[in-house]
Amino acid sequence: MQAAGLESDGRPAPLIGVMGGMFDPVHNGHIAVALAALKALALDELRLIPCHLPNHRGPASASAQERLTMLRLAAAVDDRLRVDDRECLRPGVSYTVDTLESLRAEHETAVLVLIVGADAFAGLTGWHRWQEIFGLANVLVVSRPQALDTWPAALQEEVQQRQVSSGELLCAKTQGSVLLLKDLYWDISSTQVREELRRHSGAVSLLPPEVVSYIRAHGLYAQD
Repeated sequence: MQAAGLESDGRPAPLIGVMGGMFDPVHNGHIAVALAALKALALDELRLIPCHLPNHRGPASASAQERLTMLRLAAAVDDRLRVDDRECLRPGVSYTVDTLESLRAEHETAVLVLIVGADAFAGLTGWHRWQEIFGLANVLVVSRPQALDTWPAALQEEVQQRQVSSGELLCAKTQGSVLLLKDLYWDISSTQVREELRRHSGAVSLLPPEVVSYIRAHGLYAQD
């Protein structure tokens, strides 16, 4: 693991969070976790990166452009939230390791922190070139307290070797560390939101107002 250092002009290396997902649609849980991660780790910026073509599930209901637009509307709440369209512009399946490689090439000295929910992290050993992720970024796992005890042995071994106890220690290295934050999670799913939208029921309270307006204006998810 490389220690976080300085840019060539003497400035501290930037702290950059990376949060991927389908964002189909982006909801209040996504934004709450993004804002909490910005605060907990004192990040300079957090990249929100919609997946174009997932590897382990079907395609999104909304188009890539629609999801990007909704995400930009939701991200306007904090100028440190940056919507990054690189996966939507890249052909083929969207692999996290490819995204991190491209970010690392652009920000060689930066501290990169991949932010992932515990449910997704539990399946990390099924991700493309999963072990290489630790050579490109640190990982912040956000979860409910009971969600951390059923991981595969190979993943448990990696975490035991890499786990740190604080955000300060996580960001002390440019990559390779893992921090488990059991009090930081979203309790909303995009599947739940889409179902609520189909039923014309409580989805409004689960979404940023600007996203609700966009969905209504474009008739999204009504026949999902």
